[in-house]
Amino acid sequence: MKQLKYNIKHRLEDLPISDYRRICLEIPKAIKKSRRTFHRYCNITLEEYTDIPSQDLDIIASYLGCLSADLKNYTIINSQLVTLNKKL
Repeated sequence: MKQLKYNIKHRLEDLPISDYRRICLEIPKAIKKSRRTFHRYCNITLEEYTDIPSQDLDIIASYLGCLSADLKNYTIINSQLVTLNKKL
């Protein structure tokens, strides 16, 4: 199984089923995205270049009672930033 880029799915699975269902319906409305897009956000893998917009990630984190940094399952290394700056 591929590693996920965000811990959203794991945090949702830790909730009681009633809260899980309620939050899965409320979050897409709060971020003004479809349920399919939210489902896609929950399943982004580390290999994908796709990211969740920071505003959406902040809203999701507030529903899950954590910080947006707690949802990220990756870190950016300074050498990666240097490489990106050289390409620009």
